Amino acid sequence: MSKPYLHLDLEERRKIARWHEAKVPATEIAARLGRHRSTIFRELSRNRFVDDELRYLSGYYALNAQNLAAERRANQRKLIQHPKLRAAVIDRLQSGWTP
Repeated sequence: MSKPYLHLDLEERRKIARWHEAKVPATEIAARLGRHRSTIFRELSRNRFVDDELRYLSGYYALNAQNLAAERRANQRKLIQHPKLRAAVIDRLQSGWTP
């Protein structure tokens, strides 16, 4: 049986940032963290900070990556996306309804 998928946490992102800054290949980072290499490649591309005015500041930063990932997860939550649905669920829960 396979393990359940676990999101990268801040500590793993800090390690990725350090190793990426030290020019460690993504496949080696994946091996050190015990993750699939596509996870690391995806992490580095999705959560890259880009500054058009000050290009030397562009790169992968752990705290920025953590915030971007948290925002993506929050946007996917139905009760955050749909306020009417959220109000209906809260109303029913307060009236004693159980899911």
